[in-house]
Amino acid sequence: MDWLHFLERASDVLTAGVGATALALALYLIAYNRRSRVARSFVGLLGCVIVAYLTDLLLRNIAGPVYAEHLLRLQWIGIAFTPSLYIEFVRAIRQSVVVDRVPRWLRPVSFWMSAIIAVLALGADLVVRSNTMTVGVFHLQPGPLFYPFALLFASVALWGLRETLYARKRCYTHTARRRMAYLSIGFVAPAMGVFPYLLLAGWPEGLSSGILQIVLIAGNLAVAAMLALVAYSVAFFGTLMPDRVIKHRMVRFLLRGPLAAIVALIAFGVGLTLEPMMGLGQYTLSLVALAVAVILAQLAVELLKPLIDLMLYREGAHEVAQAQELSQRLLTTADLKQFLENVLAAVCELMHSQGGFLAILEQGQLHWDIWCDLTMSEAEIARLPLAEVSQTRGASDAGNSFVRWDGYTVIPLRDKAGSDLLGFIGLRAPSLDGLTASGQQHRLDQLLMQASVALADRRLQQAVFATFTPLLPELRDIQMRGGIMRYGGESVGGFSLAESAELPQWVHDALAHYWGGPRLTENPLLELQVVRQAASDYEGDVVKGLRAVLANAIERLRPDGELKLTAPEWLLYNILEMKFLRGHKVRQVAMRLAVSESDLYRKQRVAIESLADILIEMEKEAQSTSTS
Repeated sequence: MDWLHFLERASDVLTAGVGATALALALYLIAYNRRSRVARSFVGLLGCVIVAYLTDLLLRNIAGPVYAEHLLRLQWIGIAFTPSLYIEFVRAIRQSVVVDRVPRWLRPVSFWMSAIIAVLALGADLVVRSNTMTVGVFHLQPGPLFYPFALLFASVALWGLRETLYARKRCYTHTARRRMAYLSIGFVAPAMGVFPYLLLAGWPEGLSSGILQIVLIAGNLAVAAMLALVAYSVAFFGTLMPDRVIKHRMVRFLLRGPLAAIVALIAFGVGLTLEPMMGLGQYTLSLVALAVAVILAQLAVELLKPLIDLMLYREGAHEVAQAQELSQRLLTTADLKQFLENVLAAVCELMHSQGGFLAILEQGQLHWDIWCDLTMSEAEIARLPLAEVSQTRGASDAGNSFVRWDGYTVIPLRDKAGSDLLGFIGLRAPSLDGLTASGQQHRLDQLLMQASVALADRRLQQAVFATFTPLLPELRDIQMRGGIMRYGGESVGGFSLAESAELPQWVHDALAHYWGGPRLTENPLLELQVVRQAASDYEGDVVKGLRAVLANAIERLRPDGELKLTAPEWLLYNILEMKFLRGHKVRQVAMRLAVSESDLYRKQRVAIESLADILIEMEKEAQSTSTS
């Protein structure tokens, strides 16, 4: 076996694996943590990692040095913006834990500097210059400004690590400190994956190709592991769900997504390596290995689920297992109907009846939802007089529980004690002869008991739900409090959603779905005191209350005097009123207000921030009113 070829193949597979891991983590954070500034800034860093590793992967089979140079210069877009995104990431972490004292001017300066470095790397030789090949790997040569940039790159990474460790010390809880430690351990992962080490003078000419590939493999494994560690820590920022749910969702995603992808890529690479040795054509074994690896990875996660849950939940494993079993055993309306349909069909077959019905008694009313009949249509079944069935439930034949009614034999269904009526089974012209002698009575009693138990359990379950439903708002409030205070030191008494740094984003989400949608109906702003007070005017409907509060806040933003479309003082109000309350398109609003679309978006952000400030004032007024 050509070990150098094997190592190169393994390095290619891991390069693709790290890129896939970064992409998967970015998609996860966008899907579940897009409201968090920490997550959004980390997604930017993951974007830089994706650009770097995608370029490295494409360089493996590049047509020539000219194409390689173009790719290597494009790679500098991700490299140049890594320091500025690191600064943004650190500022977001500090703001979540302690007061952010980093100067505001640093953000625009850093991004402008990154943009200048990217432009110079793309079109000039000041940062990097013509490419070369060392130990079989294409790379650029350092320009005059490369080493100052490398010093800046390292300084930002080390400064960020120091700030992260400082933020860890300011965490009040053991759990928060542990997760900040995870973040600190993996903090340099994006820098390790992005920085162009081959441009450093004197490296890696002293290494053989085999040693270089081993170093690259070890580095890729370390970067993938640290990226996952940082993403796991970042997943807890900005989400108001319990830690248990976040942990379980994140770990299962890592196992089913990035880890499964890496296993599949490894299997694919092994297949490509073994195909020439076995005399097989290209992609003959590798595609089969890829498919088998994907299937086995998913199956392994499913089979190991009890062990994974035990490791994740630890002291709460028993309670979580009970809750999971309860969710699986719940008897929904569809489940009950399907079960009772099967029972009714079995009774009809046992009694040699051509058809029948099953009516459920709920709150004194009979509900006729379940029937089976070989000759009657659904419309004819629906016209049967249910009231007469309930009126005949006191009559019975000699010595048995059957009731004769309009050509049907009706069997009442009662609870175990026999005192509470649950419903009826009606059979058309059943055969009752020889019921006891043939032993069919025992089978009939079992079927009737199964139907009665199902109806009784369903009634008990509905009673439990009726008791549990009023607790949901309080439980959601507790979860939100835990989410808000996950890294901060706020007291429970001082809890207020209006103080969250994500308030402008919540306001934007609510306005975006102002006339209906999940961003409105599931918005954290529903828990504001001012919204709950407004909901009292709409029979307790908090969604309508939030809509009214937003409309009132927009009206507070309205200047005095007559409406003017193009006046500067009216611009913020007009944007919110026309775009969100009236639902006009962006182009229509921009034309009517005589501004460009890009300027409209900038002013919209200012308007939403102003609206968030008004909501804070309204919330304080509501709290002072409730305490006075």
